[in-house]
Amino acid sequence: MRRFKGLLALLVVFALMFSLAACSTNNATKPQDTSQTATETVKTQFPLKVTDFLGREVTIDKKPQRIVSLAPSTTELIYALGVGNKVVGVTDFDNYPPEVKEVPKVGGFKGPNIEAITAQKPDIIFASTLSGKEQMESLEKMGVPVVMLEAKNIDQIYQSIRIIGQITGTEKKGEELIKQMQDKIKEINDKVKDLPKVSVFYLVSLDGNWTAGKGTFIDELINLAGGKNVAEDVNGWAQYSVEELVKKNPDVIITSPHAGNVKDIKNMAGYKDTNAVKNDKIFVISNDDIIARASNRIVLGLEEIAKFLHPEAFK
Repeated sequence: MRRFKGLLALLVVFALMFSLAACSTNNATKPQDTSQTATETVKTQFPLKVTDFLGREVTIDKKPQRIVSLAPSTTELIYALGVGNKVVGVTDFDNYPPEVKEVPKVGGFKGPNIEAITAQKPDIIFASTLSGKEQMESLEKMGVPVVMLEAKNIDQIYQSIRIIGQITGTEKKGEELIKQMQDKIKEINDKVKDLPKVSVFYLVSLDGNWTAGKGTFIDELINLAGGKNVAEDVNGWAQYSVEELVKKNPDVIITSPHAGNVKDIKNMAGYKDTNAVKNDKIFVISNDDIIARASNRIVLGLEEIAKFLHPEAFK
């Protein structure tokens, strides 16, 4: 049973990594700033050249009518831009919006299924580094353009929106979506920025004591929500020592529905000695996806965390 729980914890962490596509900015290739390209290019002009998140210049011969998305976050953005009807292939992890469940699945834990992808005759593939380098190179050799999107912070979500908008001819909708996100983030941050910072520990999984460190969306959201991530001394998804947790003594613990029973957390050695447990400040996020996926829904996660940390600001 212990071995099964350990495997389950690792699968949870892997699923979160897949949603985000990568969680640490330390070894990431910095993407090119695409905002200028998006404004200078006439949206009906094809062939179109875009620079993706690996700094590669990708040529797209025609406006795509058949899109394969190999990252749930990208799928969400495509639908948010109003071109979800052009999506013909997604991964097993895609679950939003609800209509995406009807789209053929072309990848999962074992990576992308090349045969399933080619069967959909895509005009373009939006991928991440978790999609598999060799598989993507094979598809490119078949003449299918592959655009790598790898947002690791909110500003890079805006870049993703601009790239997708440029390729799909939805630049105006993309700028509206970005503005909506920026306005919501400002609204939330304005409510909490002058309030005392609250120390926070985010528990990804009790089994192994996994947390979200520096370079994750969760870390960024905690800071924007008026908190301080006590695990900012580690990078990405990491196992955190209980001894260090006790030393940091967070005021609030935030966790997810699958991370572990709240009662178990309260009774666990180390945890029960923290201010968070003593003051009954353990909160469960409604949905992992709104804090781990690089999509426009990240603002929902921000608002939820801000309300946990500073409920007085939202009365």
